[in-house]
Amino acid sequence: MSKIAKLFRWYRKVEIRAGDKVLDTVYIRLVGDGEFQEAKSVALKRSKQLRVLLRDKTTDEHQASFSDLGSLTKDELIMGVTFGEIPDYRDEALLTLPEKELPELPDAPTLEQQEEHETKLEEMQRERAKSLSEFIEKRAEERREEISKVDDLETLREMYVHSVINMKCNEEFTRAFREYQVFKGTYADNKFKTLAFDNFDEFDGCAPQLKSQLITSYISLELSGEELKN
Repeated sequence: MSKIAKLFRWYRKVEIRAGDKVLDTVYIRLVGDGEFQEAKSVALKRSKQLRVLLRDKTTDEHQASFSDLGSLTKDELIMGVTFGEIPDYRDEALLTLPEKELPELPDAPTLEQQEEHETKLEEMQRERAKSLSEFIEKRAEERREEISKVDDLETLREMYVHSVINMKCNEEFTRAFREYQVFKGTYADNKFKTLAFDNFDEFDGCAPQLKSQLITSYISLELSGEELKN
């Protein structure tokens, strides 16, 4: 395999540590399109399963999330609804606020031109983050004012439950989507023939410290790949 092919293979050796002690060694690579779609399918199933459990008032999941529902004040219910809807406001912001295009560098740019280009990119990223944050805050305030007009506590409780369930399912989808990619990208050998975990449930149930190390390593590898593409 050529050096350039190895470069774009995007993989690395990862030592699993407990303090200074190396417990094991695994090899992580970025997943391909097929595995990416697998991760999305698994994440959708996990979020759907959680939604069913949260909607069922007899389950432990529902009780853990809504046992204090009857004691919440109107202000607390309104706050819970708007907080749970933040992912929706963020999606709305991304669709509403177009992302500015960064001017392209000329052919054979000088070092100074590259420096200025990088500075401009950082400025645009900060401006976009600020614009998105301001949009979300404004949308949340508008929603709070709208919900404040609802006087029936039972209606507010229903809105609260709906909002919290959506938020929790969104979090579950994001978690499972990321973790399945890491599971499918973690191998016991440097030839990438044998997965380090027998199945996703095994990965899902492994020690938090181990999972954290693997996820951090995968994200670092992902960022390295983005730097290469840029």
